[in-house]
Amino acid sequence: MKPDVAALRSLLRSESAKAGTQAVIFGMWSGQDEVLVEALGYSTPGVPATPAMHYRIGGITETFMTTLLLILAERGRIDLDSKISRWFPDLLAADQVTPRMLAANTAGYLDYVRDKAWLDRLLADPLTPFTDDELIHYSVRDGKMQYSPPGSDWAYSHTEYVILGQVIERATGESMPSLYQRYLLGPSGLRDTKLPANAAIQAPALHAYMLDRGRYEDSIAWTPSWAWSYGGLTSTVRDLGRWGRIFGRGLLLTRASFKELTGPGSAKQKASHKGVYFAHGFVVANGWYVQNPDFNGYAGAFAYNPAHDLTLVIVSTKSEKPVIDPAAIHILTEMIRQVTPETPLNF
Repeated sequence: MKPDVAALRSLLRSESAKAGTQAVIFGMWSGQDEVLVEALGYSTPGVPATPAMHYRIGGITETFMTTLLLILAERGRIDLDSKISRWFPDLLAADQVTPRMLAANTAGYLDYVRDKAWLDRLLADPLTPFTDDELIHYSVRDGKMQYSPPGSDWAYSHTEYVILGQVIERATGESMPSLYQRYLLGPSGLRDTKLPANAAIQAPALHAYMLDRGRYEDSIAWTPSWAWSYGGLTSTVRDLGRWGRIFGRGLLLTRASFKELTGPGSAKQKASHKGVYFAHGFVVANGWYVQNPDFNGYAGAFAYNPAHDLTLVIVSTKSEKPVIDPAAIHILTEMIRQVTPETPLNF
């Protein structure tokens, strides 16, 4: 069935207004064909948002990182089942944890984002970078792991992707920007997607806004270092629209690696997931592969459905008085309900 573009455009506008957004950039593709790309609102006062604007994609980067990991494993550059003590000899539980566990978020490390000291530091000084060692220290400083032993169950942890990024760099002797470019961005033709070394975003850039420090402020310069290797990619809606199908059909992977990428990461999830589970850097829900990051004021939503060969990409920024925050996942849910009512997005 051909999507009703007029209805989609109307729904996008109404749901964006209902959420109280500052800006929304949206894209939908059927296969490789563009269905609708539209930008609403303003990047900064007097500067309209446009589809050409670059922004931080946050956790959507995890779909790149885990795809990269499996490519490196296929090429013999990293062993998914090696103990990470090979690269982190002094890290808590490193002799029990593998890259496979880190990618699936089953390693058991506490999430530093839940640490009040980490949050206090970020909000007090949002422009100063963190080092990976500092981030890992917030997680392990008390000598405690999550409630379950490594490999036994799933719990989302930013810490595990920080460690995984370091493992990939140490195993290959190459930087994450270089690896992303060689194995993913170059082969996929993603010219507007980069991993900047600092807070810079290539022009034209969409500005984001935060309210977390008690005032409405532009957060485009806030450090991305607290999620750099797995959240720091910058891109555009059209580049991510292209990536959705490449990632979601496993076009850069062997069939076995793609099955690994999209499957449940723990035995417990395999036994009880009922169609909703965390795979390797993204959620699988009712046939959709989904990521919905909220990163330094950029609320994102990214979804691919292999049965319908549909890709949807959204980024939203908040106004001074947001009604639904983050807005992007709300808008994504309503757009999917419109275009494929038989497979709504249900978490």
